[in-house]
Amino acid sequence: MATEIWNYQDKIEFSKEKANKVQLGETANSRSTLWCLLPGQHIHPHVHAGDHIWVVLEGEGEFLQEGLEPTSISAGAVLLAPAGDSHGVNNSGSQGLVFVSISAG
Repeated sequence: MATEIWNYQDKIEFSKEKANKVQLGETANSRSTLWCLLPGQHIHPHVHAGDHIWVVLEGEGEFLQEGLEPTSISAGAVLLAPAGDSHGVNNSGSQGLVFVSISAG
């Protein structure tokens, strides 16, 4: 597989119906996804078998974990959700929330 390089701004695509997942790339050991959420959209806390790293590129919102208070996030935040830890997000801001999700395992 060849190295891939993207400009995330070329991949941004919002959906009025729900948080939009834009697949960037996949290898045998990882998956890269661009998430685009309009104000008020969310991803419920959920659990995966592999680690997840989120890099917030634009906007602001709340990082959600079951049983914990929401944590404010904004552009520049990097989040690590180890395998088995719940993670979700709510766009509580007034503009689009865009982040890259990198999952391993």
